[in-house]
Amino acid sequence: MIARLALVPTLLLGTTLAVAREEPAPRPRGVVLILADDMGSDSVSALHPTSGLATPSLDKLAAQGMCFTDAHSGSGVCSPTRYGLLTGRYAWRTRLKQGIVAKWGPPLIDDEELTLAEVMQAADYVTACIGKWHLGWNWPRLAGATAEDAIDYSRPVTGGPTEHGFDTYFGDDVPNWPPYTWIENDRVLVAPTGRMEADSANGVSAGPAVPGWKLEAVLPTLVDRCEAFLAERAEAEEPFFLFFSMTSPHTPINPTKEFRGKSGVSAYADFLLETDWAVGRVLATLDRLDLADDTLVIFTADNGTSPKARFTELEAGGILLRETWRGHKADAFEGGHRVPFIVRWPGVVEAGARCSEIISLVDCTATLAEVVGATLPPDAAVDSVSLLPLLRGETLKAPLHEAVVSHSSGGRFAVHRGQYKAIFCPGSGGWSAPNDKQARARGLPEVQLYNLERDPRESKNLCAEQPEVVEELRGILRRFVERGRSTPGPSQSNDGPVHWRQLPWPKPGP
Repeated sequence: MIARLALVPTLLLGTTLAVAREEPAPRPRGVVLILADDMGSDSVSALHPTSGLATPSLDKLAAQGMCFTDAHSGSGVCSPTRYGLLTGRYAWRTRLKQGIVAKWGPPLIDDEELTLAEVMQAADYVTACIGKWHLGWNWPRLAGATAEDAIDYSRPVTGGPTEHGFDTYFGDDVPNWPPYTWIENDRVLVAPTGRMEADSANGVSAGPAVPGWKLEAVLPTLVDRCEAFLAERAEAEEPFFLFFSMTSPHTPINPTKEFRGKSGVSAYADFLLETDWAVGRVLATLDRLDLADDTLVIFTADNGTSPKARFTELEAGGILLRETWRGHKADAFEGGHRVPFIVRWPGVVEAGARCSEIISLVDCTATLAEVVGATLPPDAAVDSVSLLPLLRGETLKAPLHEAVVSHSSGGRFAVHRGQYKAIFCPGSGGWSAPNDKQARARGLPEVQLYNLERDPRESKNLCAEQPEVVEELRGILRRFVERGRSTPGPSQSNDGPVHWRQLPWPKPGP
């Protein structure tokens, strides 16, 4: 069978994206990528049977597909992980050296940067992003205004999903930040003429809002939009790519009436059940429309569980979401970036399979590119490796990654290779105790080394006992930084220096 090569122009420095197509194409009709928000791997009962809270929809997906048990987000917080997932590039290579994209912040993805959605477009997939974006926009300011939220809502909002490969977008950008309104493609649907008052306990910031905006209506509305998109695609011939970027179980923790009190423990537990329900609705829609057998589904999350879950309250009710891993959202500890990663692809992925290979969410770009027959340019997706051999059940001769890097909210690095993990800061690098300031006050070492096979809770620092392992991981990280990539290929540049103060080696002298 002869493959036809289609050259599709991209904005990536004048290069082209090669897409090899065979007749008939050995690729799925549909791809659905579901990204939960603030949901560590212990939240899925198929991955953590002693969690105390069943997630039946996700458990069913796991039984029908492959669970990756050593999957990591690129960061312990939201924006950088989303950037990495959509570009195949670690976000610390961008201007965002720590933290997240700020309220009203500009786009993090450069205009010339190739995205996963553009890869899918080039392969003739109809692409849709539904849900949270949080990668910045060019908000049109009112003439002469100085306030950051003085926005002209009558004008297009540029720099968002539809300028980075998505044919359509519908969402509310960030569910707990203004503006509290729906954005469709590049337009605000209803001007937020009212105001949302701050609710710090629920993570809600004050700002412009549509009068009567209901926080609990956000997730069901997004699910309805996903169903409508799938129904539309079921009637069409073109293949489709749906990126369902969920707003839950992130704050605001506002379960609907149907789920309020359902867990019998807390509002967060109720919201987690609603998150599982939302995934189940999308999967049921694929079944109802006879799309499931020819659709690749990926479920994962952008980082670990947030402390807004109120772990002690959950644990008092028998729900254990931090039993396996130390720390939580924002941290360099495993609880900050160890996430669920489940793939279902009937006829390709073995049902009920488990894979212990170390992977990262940045791998989504290279994986789906290979799935649809695209050859990425050498200067794109520089940290991404295709998981397709693993999905096919192939035995690898060597690990896919030399090492996987995760980043904390404070801009601190964790490097994971084999059984060992090095953290290049004295504390969590994020929010949990001890944070770096507390760790230094206690005289803790500036570097941590853990054997995760023997010590998954990261309780015994081996840096003094095995300095050679620390130096090996330090050298790998330095090479990854200085080459501008962690995969084979020509060296690339980072967007501005990765500050020496954030790196685990001394600043060179004059």
